[in-house]
Amino acid sequence: MNDEPIIRTRRPKREWLLRCEGEEDEVFSVNVSRGAVEIHPPEHLDCVHLEKSQIAEFRAVLDEAIERAETDLRAAVES
Repeated sequence: MNDEPIIRTRRPKREWLLRCEGEEDEVFSVNVSRGAVEIHPPEHLDCVHLEKSQIAEFRAVLDEAIERAETDLRAAVES
């Protein structure tokens, strides 16, 4: 019997969306593109204010994005 998961992601995650404090529909995104980490706040914001729980979530997302970018950079060096 094959124990491989039936449900799995097709590609490594490259975009994470984080909800902004106080605005239900507003998110900022963290993206990875060709080994670079990009952070995009909503258009009208010049800064992002993070409360305690949001700091932990942001840190986890940023760590994951950095790991994905490093994988991209290593793959580029090896090819």
